[in-house]
Amino acid sequence: MKYFGTDGIRGEYGKFLTDELSYRAGAATAAAMGKGLYIIGCDTRLSCPALLREYSRGLSDMGCSVMSAGILPTPAISYLTIKYAAKCGVMISASHNPPEFNGIKIFAGSGIKLTETEEARIEHYIDNPLKSCGGGGLSENKLAAGEYAAHICGMFKDCDFKGVKVALDCANGAAGLVAPGIFKALGCSVTAIHCDISAGGRINEKCGALYPETVISCLTDGQTGLSFDGDADRLSIAVNGEVLDGDSVIYNLSKSMELRGGAVVGTILNNLALEKALNADGIKLLRTPVGDKYIADEMFKSGYSLGGEQSGHYIIRECGATGDGIAAGLFFIKSMLCGGRLKPPVRLDLCPQGAIAEYAKPSIMEDEGFKALCKKYQAEFSGIGRIVARMSGTEPKVRVMVECGDAEKVKNTLAVFKTYINSIQ
Repeated sequence: MKYFGTDGIRGEYGKFLTDELSYRAGAATAAAMGKGLYIIGCDTRLSCPALLREYSRGLSDMGCSVMSAGILPTPAISYLTIKYAAKCGVMISASHNPPEFNGIKIFAGSGIKLTETEEARIEHYIDNPLKSCGGGGLSENKLAAGEYAAHICGMFKDCDFKGVKVALDCANGAAGLVAPGIFKALGCSVTAIHCDISAGGRINEKCGALYPETVISCLTDGQTGLSFDGDADRLSIAVNGEVLDGDSVIYNLSKSMELRGGAVVGTILNNLALEKALNADGIKLLRTPVGDKYIADEMFKSGYSLGGEQSGHYIIRECGATGDGIAAGLFFIKSMLCGGRLKPPVRLDLCPQGAIAEYAKPSIMEDEGFKALCKKYQAEFSGIGRIVARMSGTEPKVRVMVECGDAEKVKNTLAVFKTYINSIQ
């Protein structure tokens, strides 16, 4: 697609993602999805107020009612979209990306991110705008953060978290507004860092979900570390001073749940060790393309209970319609509680896996040399492992994942790809 990636419209602010594009995207969303109530929120990035204003103006100029929820986690927008029976929910955020990036995520009235067909309709109207009709309106919901917090607390109101010690890294993002208060309200003993919602210029910088070592350095005896990304839809968990990989998190969650349909939904990147462990428990791992929206679509279409990516997106059906780092953290703690203490989680013996992410233009996927390299190694790894090469949907990078039982082979193969990619730039 021209504008949408795996997680909305995303790019560096002022270059690809401009105020003008945000306005056009707002008007196009109204043209594609229809008039009605739209709920819009954002994370703490410095570019958020301008992008939110212009997107809202585009919606309003096409006759839509727009409710601004201010700074909120992405899953809160999904929840509020459902609660207010809105036409769509919109989140201005670039999730885990650096401060200079921003993005636009759009949820359908069901709280699930738009399908590719719906995104394609919006793209059509971005480039072929309809005439403005006016008649829209703007309002502000100053209670939105409290509504979301009450929703999460209500979900866990019957759980006894007293004595549970957590350290939260809120990445100077949206989690800083609500996460510490939610965990305290539920009875946890809380240490919180990087909670400055006025520090959007430092969102995700050496903190949050991509830097779990930051919260680990703050852990005291008995604390569980929970690190969120900028919009709090992604979570990293540290137990006993060590990061628990995403595949192991999914497996531990599966052990504590009654799984509908006997399956967990993951992506093509989930480790083979997770698939084998689930299979041993009589559970299937269903794989989708990379992106939590594909997981959610499969889950809610087929009625499955649990899905997740090793990168830290966890979708728990009873917690909401999209990835929610705060709810997932509480659900994980709940699943590990035994006699007032957290039992040690199962750590999967992961199959050696590595990945690179190199700056590249999308045209690399059609480069004959790159295609030949992929074909060569896919044949070489047949029956012993996997190679996945794809363009990132959130950054201008090509990503290559290699997995097999031989760690040295993984390392050497990635080195070959890295050298080739950089040689053609």
